[in-house]
Amino acid sequence: MNKTALEVRNLHTWNNHQPIIQDLNLHAKQGEAVALVSHCKNTQSSLLNSLLGINPQRQGSIRIRQTETIHLSSEQMTWLGVAFCSKSGLFLDLSCEENLLLPLQGLGLGGALSLTEIYQLFPLLYQHKDDPCSRLSPGEQHLLALARVLRTGSDIIILHDLHLDICPALLPLTTELLAELKLRGYTLILNESDTHFAASLADKIYQVHSSDGLSQIHYHAHPISD
Repeated sequence: MNKTALEVRNLHTWNNHQPIIQDLNLHAKQGEAVALVSHCKNTQSSLLNSLLGINPQRQGSIRIRQTETIHLSSEQMTWLGVAFCSKSGLFLDLSCEENLLLPLQGLGLGGALSLTEIYQLFPLLYQHKDDPCSRLSPGEQHLLALARVLRTGSDIIILHDLHLDICPALLPLTTELLAELKLRGYTLILNESDTHFAASLADKIYQVHSSDGLSQIHYHAHPISD
């Protein structure tokens, strides 16, 4: 699969009229995992908000499958198949399965996975399907959030700082899962602060370096070392 899923050109972003990112360029193909690595939280959040259409203070080009989206809202980005994987959307008092069955924004895109398909991909979630979400570990909750995204039909998925939740015991399962999603044509954007963790999962890495209050992005072939 070599179709372009996401292409960003000359993106400039401001927060409260203060420039944060300048001249960001990146390219992600369908079925590829691409990592954006920054050690600055402000830069990380600016990258997220820019790619998801949350921050309107931006100029340049963000194309989703050749469709220009720089002028679109976050809701419109969702309907183009772009989704952010976040534990914040989970209901901790509901069971794992109840969380998976909740209505989600984006259903109707096509390609949404059924509950049976989810459990085939995430046998761990099947084991916990009747358990309250609050009993899951942070890593398991992150995987549940990812499963919920797959229920919407979104196929460009942005994940944030996975390394904070995925413990060593869950890493092999997570690596295998992401590899399977890539084979199925999902594009994964990893917004990470841990370079080596990102290198273990991504096909290519863009490192974001800050200077004089601005962040510039530089491409590095995988693997990288620092």
